[in-house]
Amino acid sequence: MENAEIINRITSIISKHGCFSIGELEGENQSILVGSLGPYVGLTEGFTEGYVEVGVYQTNSYSSDAIDTYEESYWLLNENVLGDILLLCEQWEAESLKTEKRISN
Repeated sequence: MENAEIINRITSIISKHGCFSIGELEGENQSILVGSLGPYVGLTEGFTEGYVEVGVYQTNSYSSDAIDTYEESYWLLNENVLGDILLLCEQWEAESLKTEKRISN
């Protein structure tokens, strides 16, 4: 699948089911590594129609708090990262549909 197709699918799911963060997904989901530089890593934390929210962490720190955050356009991410984000979005879509079904009953 081309990057444009993956991004269109991601934004379609989010526009229909809303923005979400990694913590809203069921199970033991891990943030996706966007990049690293020395002792710092960027991990995906939130997903909107236009961008992904990235938290920056120091790998040798005992704190689980991000030291910085930034927004990254989907268009600047590589194909592997986009594929992983799409899988999370599809999981979000499935959970949203289950919730809608449960509420309608």
